[in-house]
Amino acid sequence: MKRKRLLIQPLALIYLLCMLLFDRSGIAAMSLLAAALHEVGHLVAARCMHIPIRAMRFDLLGARIDVKGRILSYGEEWLLCMAGPLTSLVFSLVGSLFWSHTRLAIAFSCASLLLGALNLLPIQTFDGGRMLECALLSFTTPQKTGAILRGCTFLFLWVLWAFSAYLMIKIADGISLFFFTLTLLARFFEDRGYKKGK
Repeated sequence: MKRKRLLIQPLALIYLLCMLLFDRSGIAAMSLLAAALHEVGHLVAARCMHIPIRAMRFDLLGARIDVKGRILSYGEEWLLCMAGPLTSLVFSLVGSLFWSHTRLAIAFSCASLLLGALNLLPIQTFDGGRMLECALLSFTTPQKTGAILRGCTFLFLWVLWAFSAYLMIKIADGISLFFFTLTLLARFFEDRGYKKGK
């Protein structure tokens, strides 16, 4: 039986190591634990639905699962996408039960909540975007689905970027979210330009 491959972009690995090395508060470790459990949620769902996994890829913008040897139905893909955010929200609730014991529980709970909520946004490449795409494709054309998804992605990325800019101005925080959304916006416009040029 072939093993599943774990593929990590070198830049992403360096970033993760720097986060862990320079974080004395433990917040980075709790955030990474929340992210790992989110991905485990996807893998468990794939296992329960007998979906074979070829590889799991990590880059600076997140993780992606490569399915092996079959095309998923819209329902299967929707459930597979939902599993990650649902896992994050469940672990956020579990973490909240230990708030009075340690501040790391607060960090873990908040990181899980933010990760779950962020991934439910209808943005292309996010779980929520893929869920919306599956739902729309089940009753409308790929062209209409693409147009709706691009509109939602554009709107929510600008909202996230504006929110991160507000955080930076008001409380001198949110720089990670600022650059994350800026990178996603750049990729969005790059993809649009590429498709128009084809």
